[in-house]
Formats: sequence, structure tokens, C-alpha cells
Amino acid sequence: MKVAALDLGTNTFLCLIAEGTKDGITKVHKDLATTVRLGQGVDKTGEFHPEALQRAKACLAEFKKEIDLHKVDRILAMATSAARDAKNGKELFKIGEELGIPIEIIPGEDEARITYQGATAGMNDDQKTSLIVDVGGGSTELISGRGSKILFGESLNIGGVRLTEKFITTQPVPASEQKAVEEYIQEQIKTVLPELQKEKIDQIIAVAGTPTSLVAIEVGGYDEKKVDGFFLGKERLAYWVREFGATTVEEKKEKYQLGGRADIIFAGASILLAVIEALKLPGMIVSTKGVRYGVALEMLKN
Repeated sequence: MKVAALDLGTNTFLCLIAEGTKDGITKVHKDLATTVRLGQGVDKTGEFHPEALQRAKACLAEFKKEIDLHKVDRILAMATSAARDAKNGKELFKIGEELGIPIEIIPGEDEARITYQGATAGMNDDQKTSLIVDVGGGSTELISGRGSKILFGESLNIGGVRLTEKFITTQPVPASEQKAVEEYIQEQIKTVLPELQKEKIDQIIAVAGTPTSLVAIEVGGYDEKKVDGFFLGKERLAYWVREFGATTVEEKKEKYQLGGRADIIFAGASILLAVIEALKLPGMIVSTKGVRYGVALEMLKN
């Protein structure tokens, strides 16, 4: 069976075209990513910006061309944080209907399972308790589990786009704004720390564009084979938080090829560092997988 699994995030839209059986994915045909910034202004206005909806439509139209080319059996797009928060969320669903891409909002209770399944695809270790950290544009998912069993899952309202719009007025980021971001993240993490500490976490697996972009800089460019499974130590992560705080958006684009992520990477990296420090772990393993893999696995299973 061939499926197209889409993850419509607050910052990035992803499309995985893969085939497999109910036991898992056997072949990946395409793995596409586009910065859409769907969450533009949602935190302030409570609505999708007309420009963000235009970008979403253009991106989904491109994805649909690829999907049609590969003659898939099933398509499913999952929308997360921004679509839940936006008063005019139905506008996004209308775009999906027009293009023949069914869009669903991941129910909170399913989001943890789907993210965990996707992130641990191919690296399930029954002996270790893993914490999946999925830093999105609008929210960050924290899911702990062992093997295929989920122990705890929570979505925190901290994401790269949300924090940048909330606290950051200029880049380089002034010390006072860096402090405000840091304190806000720590407050949010504190709310779930007792639950996370009930079981000893052996390793952190980080998914989504922030960690994969960081590793791409470390290894000299994005190469999935080099990025997937890379261990990024706490000291290197702390270095990048300082570096991103001290540079302009243009410098981040030019020096580090961060494109549409340049303005939010400081906030995203700060979230990752805060989680690692709160759990007193030496670093994190970076996975190139995530929600889109979880969605594909769900379709193949069913």
C-alpha cells in the first residue's frame, strides 16, 4: 500500500510519500518540507493570517502534484497546534477539500502516540526509557515511553514561532528578552517535570526542524544519513543558543543556511536546551522522523 502522510505544522508543512505493510514502512518515495509559517500572528489575533493561508494553499498544491504523480492509495494530513488555536481554522480545511487532501486535527490524546510512533520508528529500544521532544512552531510535545509503551505525554504551549512573536522584538536578541524566553520556558517545563521524573529517562530523542537544522550545521549540510541518529551534546547546544542570540536574522541565513527558520531558531534551540538541563542529561539524539511517519504508520496499520 502506498500512502501520503502530511504534517501541517505551525511553521513547516511536511509530506511523506511511502509504501509499506501493516508491519511498517518498507520504502520512502518522497520526503518533502516547506516553510509555510501557518502560525503567523495566531498567538496575537487568534486567527490565520490571509497571507499564511495563501502560502498554505500554494504549498499543498505543490504537494498534491507529487502525490498524484506517485498514485497513492491513501492521503491523510494532520494539523496540530495552530489549527486548534485559530478561530478561522475551517479556512485551512476548505483548502484541503478543494485540493482533495483530507485534513484532520490530531486529537490531543492521539498526538502523543502518533508522534512517539513516528519518532521512534526504527530505533525502538525496550531497555531504555526515551523522552521524545518535538519542538514545533506553536507547541512542544513531550512524550516518554519504553519500547512501544507510552508512559506520559503532554503538549506545552511553547514553540519557536509562538515564543519569538511573544518575546523577541529584534535580533541579536537583547539580554532581557533572552532571559524572558528562558524563564517562560522553564515555567512551562516545571509543570510537567514531576511526571517526567517518575521514571528515569535514559535518553532524549529530538525531532522536527530545529534539532535537524542544528545537526545539519554541525555536519556541514543536511544529509539524512548523517543527521538521523546524531548525538548533540549539551555544551554544543548551549553554544548554538548563545550564537543564535548574538546574531542577526540575515547572519543566521547567510552563515548557517537557516532559510525560513532563521528568525525562530533561537527560541527553538532554547526549548531543547531547557529540557536537557531540567532532566540533567548530557545531550540528545536527533531523529529525522516524527509525526508524518506516525501518520503513515497509522494508515498502513488500518
